[in-house]
Amino acid sequence: MSNNSAASKEMILLKKKLELAITSRAEIETDLKSQSSLLIKFIEKLSLVCEGMDITLDNKLSKLRLLLKKSAALPEIQSHIASTSLLLQQQSQVNATNLNLLHERFHIAGLALQKINGLPADLRRKLRSLITESKDPKDAVVQYVPLLSQLLEFYDMALSAKNKATVTTEGILNQSNSTLKTVALSDTADLKYIKRFEKIITGLAVSDNHAKDIAIIKSQLNKDISNNKLLHNLLTVFDVIIEDLNDERNTAKIFLSTLSETLTTVQSAVKTAVTSCKATQSQHSSLNEQLQKQIVDMANGLDKATSLADIKVDINAKLRVIAGTLEKKTTFEREQQESLHSQLSSMTEKVELLEKQSQRFEKRIQEQQARSLQDALTQLNNRAAFDEYFAKEIVRYHNKKFELAIVVMDLDNFKRINDTYGHTAGDKTLQVISSTLKKHIGNEAFIARYGGEEFVLIFSGFNQEKLIDRLNILRLQVAKLPFKFKNTKVSITMSMGASHIRQDDNVHMAFERADGALYQAKEKGKNTVVYI
Repeated sequence: MSNNSAASKEMILLKKKLELAITSRAEIETDLKSQSSLLIKFIEKLSLVCEGMDITLDNKLSKLRLLLKKSAALPEIQSHIASTSLLLQQQSQVNATNLNLLHERFHIAGLALQKINGLPADLRRKLRSLITESKDPKDAVVQYVPLLSQLLEFYDMALSAKNKATVTTEGILNQSNSTLKTVALSDTADLKYIKRFEKIITGLAVSDNHAKDIAIIKSQLNKDISNNKLLHNLLTVFDVIIEDLNDERNTAKIFLSTLSETLTTVQSAVKTAVTSCKATQSQHSSLNEQLQKQIVDMANGLDKATSLADIKVDINAKLRVIAGTLEKKTTFEREQQESLHSQLSSMTEKVELLEKQSQRFEKRIQEQQARSLQDALTQLNNRAAFDEYFAKEIVRYHNKKFELAIVVMDLDNFKRINDTYGHTAGDKTLQVISSTLKKHIGNEAFIARYGGEEFVLIFSGFNQEKLIDRLNILRLQVAKLPFKFKNTKVSITMSMGASHIRQDDNVHMAFERADGALYQAKEKGKNTVVYI
């Protein structure tokens, strides 16, 4: 009887160890599923961040997200990851080709300038030195920025040398003696070019690192600026744009390179995990079958035993065999768990690092998108933002009718402020007007700077009477603003044209009608509201 009790206890202990082994296996599988889910979500998020760099790469990443979403077969996912990694490597080769092309074109431009007749000796010597120093290709685009800047400066110097030439003109008619007079080329830039240049750089969207450079250039624009100075400012703006683009390109290049390395690592880790998982399953199956066979063998031995002494001897021997198998199974599972934990830890560290980089890159993209829809001077929505918003509102209106109105506003006699007090005073005026619009309109309407001194508002839910009353209040608020330039008080007023969207309107028809109302307001003496 005591032998039967001992056997029962051994059986219970054996059962507990078996249950513990099964539980441990389940925990490992749960942990693996959790880590795999985390990795899949990160790959999906990362692929979205990479969109817009290359159309073929976009399509590949889109298909990868689809495969992950529908839990496709692992070999298919592995194949797609491999082809995506190859695309990233090809993109790296494209960048290298573009770098070689830039080097070639830089030297062509330098040699072309060197062939120009009449270059000052000092300039020709400096140009020769620059071409010699830059003979060897560079490793990155950013290394060409100072070289391009210097080459542009040499072009500027060459143009300046040419501008010193003089032209002759025939003397005035009806003079007693006809004479030829040498007239120097005008050194003052044409006002229309100054205005156009100012408009271009006002709408220029650059990163915060270069915004200050653009602001300094804009502050130097005035009606007395020379042609050489205007050209120099133009070249400087060109340098700033190139540097800004190179900064963004280098950031994208580093991100793509890191992404390629991480995807390669992920691919290798997934392949290793799959191979290891298959080997583990095979080993577990073998050990389980062995345990099952040993337990069945022990049960058969009990049935065939003829005495308790035989049972005791048989059970003790077989229990030792089963205990050895369990020990082997436990050791194997522990080693597998440690190996899996090590792989997952290494992969997690790399994924977390790449995720931080992707978050920074995503933030830069969002900032760029925001800047592309924002007016740099007034911080209001710009024309591109207005076009996008108004088009969506028109579609919404035609789907379900509601009160939708557009208002076009223009500062009265703004040119006089620029001509009399300078562009800085004009910029300050636009900023104050913009602040007034935001303060007194707030969330009641969409506000945008359309261009120059012209603004647009989009109202929803305002009928004609309410809209006109609201605009008149705004008009009076603007007229009360205490402007003072060079100790002179200046009155600023606004003319406004408004109209509601109609049944058959499109974007252009509605805007032209409101713009026509603005024209009528100007004709009526300005500082008024006209509704059509």
